[in-house]
Amino acid sequence: MIWKNTIPRAPWGGGVYERLTGLTKRALRRAIGRKLPKEGELITLIVEIEGILNTRPLTYVGFDDYRIIRPIDFISPMASLDLPINYDSHQDEYTPYTIKTKDKLVKYWTTTLNTLDVFWKLWKEEYLISLRERTQRELKSPRIVEKRVPHENEIVLLNEPEIPRGVWKLARIIKINRGWDGKIRSATIQLPNGKQIDRSINMLYPMEIDATEDKEERVEDEPEEPIARRTRTTCGVCGPPPPPSVSAPAVLFLSSPNTSPSTPADV
Repeated sequence: MIWKNTIPRAPWGGGVYERLTGLTKRALRRAIGRKLPKEGELITLIVEIEGILNTRPLTYVGFDDYRIIRPIDFISPMASLDLPINYDSHQDEYTPYTIKTKDKLVKYWTTTLNTLDVFWKLWKEEYLISLRERTQRELKSPRIVEKRVPHENEIVLLNEPEIPRGVWKLARIIKINRGWDGKIRSATIQLPNGKQIDRSINMLYPMEIDATEDKEERVEDEPEEPIARRTRTTCGVCGPPPPPSVSAPAVLFLSSPNTSPSTPADV
């Protein structure tokens, strides 16, 4: 792993994660509101938010088996940061001395879950909007910018209201559906289980790292082969060069009584 530090007092050098930090602060401020959480609640909330940020999908490895790359995978591959707690209110044993502490823990945990749900809703909406704004336009040339449109076989994020907290849904665009005016209105998408459904374009968001853009950058960054090397390669394919032609002096074979017919005479 190579650490790349930005220039001091130049926050625009890390625009991607600076924007992500701003989204997190704004969503956390709106989720907490005017409440003053205790130290334990705040620590639990920040740790859970850290898990939400580190399990967001960056790009995909395989669509059929739902394999995605997350920031946490670079440190601990295939790690699960979800810690569900099953609380059973119907218990056989009753401990009167610990019931107050238990109620307090359950109350704190419920408050933290509610705050996390509000944070997830706010942060997910702003994060998806930032993804769309970042990849909304394509730079065709230094002076020509076109609006980016989704294309077939692209892997996108599907945003639906019933998706639980911390879960991201992938989909593959099978077909682009256009309206009577020629504009893209919806798309036929395929889920990892093979089911095909129609969804509005407004519910589909590009990945944070697009595979098609990565391929284009690799092609553009590929160094050009030197001219001398290309010339040698081309000559090697065509075969060895012909030997240089040497101009010999013109010779006539004269036949005379004093000379032999096989003796050449220079002209």
